[in-house]
Amino acid sequence: MKIFLDFDDVTFNAKKFKRDLIGVFFKNGVSREEFDNSYYFITRKVVGRKDYYDPQKQILVLRRRESINQKKLKKDLDNFMKDLSGYVFRDFYAFLKLFRKSDLYLITFGHPKFQAKKINRSGIGKYFKKVVISRKDKIDDIMRIMKEDKFPDSEEVVFVEDYPEQVEEAKRKSKRLRCFHMCRPEGRYSNLACEYKDFEVTNLRETLKIVKKLAVEKS
Repeated sequence: MKIFLDFDDVTFNAKKFKRDLIGVFFKNGVSREEFDNSYYFITRKVVGRKDYYDPQKQILVLRRRESINQKKLKKDLDNFMKDLSGYVFRDFYAFLKLFRKSDLYLITFGHPKFQAKKINRSGIGKYFKKVVISRKDKIDDIMRIMKEDKFPDSEEVVFVEDYPEQVEEAKRKSKRLRCFHMCRPEGRYSNLACEYKDFEVTNLRETLKIVKKLAVEKS
């Protein structure tokens, strides 16, 4: 069995991380309005994707504010980003015990450098055969990897994702994928409905129980 785990909101508490990251800006004199406006500018007007975020670009947008000490803000942000292991959901480590590294893939979408730093500083990248940071479409990348790594036709392929549109797209594009809609109470999109999925779970412990059953059925 091969497992694709999404990063944000599945293995990593992105909601708490974002709240704490915003706190770094607040402590450096950035108001909520200024943060939101600059965030909107770099993710919507410049990139066109709300989840394609890089705080370093945001600092550059805020440089017009003379009252903000850019050097201190960058230093505080670097210190904040040094160790992100505390944002990894605890049930992730229990989930790992059932699988070999060669069967696990981590996939995410976002600004390549920022997402890579988050994954690196969280310390979980070492548990996966591959870490994939998608620039366009996660589902297309999953299907590409299935071909490149020559997954046997008889092997189960599981995809665990929190964003409903991604789960539904996976179901449309591949009949082979077993799609789990992750609805953690701590997640950013837990209130959004997902019409097309194979399973709905609230944590990785629930996911693990179902995956075990699938493995038994397949054997």
